[in-house]
Amino acid sequence: MNTSAVRLSSLLAATLLLAACDVIDHSGAAAPSSTATTTSFVGTWTSATSSGSSSSSCSNFEWRVTNQTGTMISGVFFARCPGNLTASGSAWGELNGADTTLPVRVTAGATGPGVTACEVSLTGTATFYGDMIRIPYSGTTCVGPVSGTEVLQRH
Repeated sequence: MNTSAVRLSSLLAATLLLAACDVIDHSGAAAPSSTATTTSFVGTWTSATSSGSSSSSCSNFEWRVTNQTGTMISGVFFARCPGNLTASGSAWGELNGADTTLPVRVTAGATGPGVTACEVSLTGTATFYGDMIRIPYSGTTCVGPVSGTEVLQRH
């Protein structure tokens, strides 16, 4: 066997060994995959379903996720809240590695009939199901507290 073939065989064996070590942890079990950090959440997510009282919950969510890092997603947020308020602002969530849940926060300004400036603040813990996000939330608006559950679908 010539020297080039021996070197190539050794290089190939070392590459395969390193790749195998990267996949297997010290206990011999396959390493967990990092779903949240390897999945792209960038895109437009809109309400597919809403639950909660219309007098105390927001609806018609639209979250345009425009930024994603290894630890966070963020973007522009829109919703319709009690008092016929139209809210727009920012939303962000903290990615938790392989976990399919993430804490979500929204800060927005809203306007509506007789209301020129209203602060809207929402928090919740989102759960991802493929191209759907379920967000039970609670928060405040200038017309009172709000809570409910929105299921958003990516478009």
